[in-house]
Amino acid sequence: MKKITSFLFVIGAASLFAGLVLTGCTKSGPAGKDANATCTQCHTFADTIVAKIFQYDASKHASGSTAFEGTNKSCAPCHASQGFDEVVVTGADTTKTGIADAAPINCRTCHKIHNSYTSSDWDLKTTAAFSPRYDHTASIDLAFNGGSSNLCARCHQARAASPGLTNPTSNVDSIKITSGRWGPHHGPQGLIMAGKGAFEVGAAAFGNSPHRDQAACMTCHGGYAQGNFVGGHTLTMTTTSDNLGDNYTVCKPCHASASATTGFNIGGVQDEIEGMMQDLKVKLAAANVLDTTTMFIKVPKYYKQKQLAVYWNFQLIEADRSMGVHNYQYTYDILQSGIDYMNSLGL
Repeated sequence: MKKITSFLFVIGAASLFAGLVLTGCTKSGPAGKDANATCTQCHTFADTIVAKIFQYDASKHASGSTAFEGTNKSCAPCHASQGFDEVVVTGADTTKTGIADAAPINCRTCHKIHNSYTSSDWDLKTTAAFSPRYDHTASIDLAFNGGSSNLCARCHQARAASPGLTNPTSNVDSIKITSGRWGPHHGPQGLIMAGKGAFEVGAAAFGNSPHRDQAACMTCHGGYAQGNFVGGHTLTMTTTSDNLGDNYTVCKPCHASASATTGFNIGGVQDEIEGMMQDLKVKLAAANVLDTTTMFIKVPKYYKQKQLAVYWNFQLIEADRSMGVHNYQYTYDILQSGIDYMNSLGL
């Protein structure tokens, strides 16, 4: 009897709470509007929001494992939701100060949640082109799908080289590197997609693949969702969970040969790029540039600018992690130019 009484109390309390919430919402929508014409555009009895939350909670973004970096004003623009909000408005590379109570990347970081209390709250906060941190004279504009990828690329970009390279094709000038972490930092996928960020050290300009102009980040990363393992708002492309493997389903509209066997290695592209990465890695190690134990540059040491440019380009592809999927032609040209240079040194 005690259990039944407790159960009825919980049900009664929940019903009362729901009634109060719905009554309050109906009476006081945004700016005095009837919430039935606003809030309920999103807050329906459908499972739409529930599914997205379920997926996003399983994503790496949602883990908040690097939100502590938000206390640093240089890191806050990408490691704290409040920091991202600030720099979208200011256009600065850093926040004014570090964020003391940093929130991880969440729904409100990317979407205009509860701005109008209508379905337009699903809109992205920004889709505008922007100047990347590594070079303020450059512009990133991934215009496909209304520029949605510009939102992602604002964080998925390289930092500026410090010390910087004034003549990346020079074999004469030398620069002393004192930090083993010299390089483009992590997560430059937006730059690779846009075909930007690498130093052109060869005779020919680097090319681009169709993905740059015919796909968006969410075309693939937000594609067909399988539970909270891959796709949708998990933003995850591959998993070992439940033996699902690569979410190749998102590739099939353009790549009919995609299958569980090929995964993302369609036409052997990833194998090719991985082989080139290994080749350049060995050459950089032989030139006493790359420490293959830490995968950092060897320091303290003076380097020719062209050596640093090749190392930067190598780390840009290493940090991209797609092995050519994001922009095969750009990736191939970057690596081939580095291999050609190292070959010219007899390595």
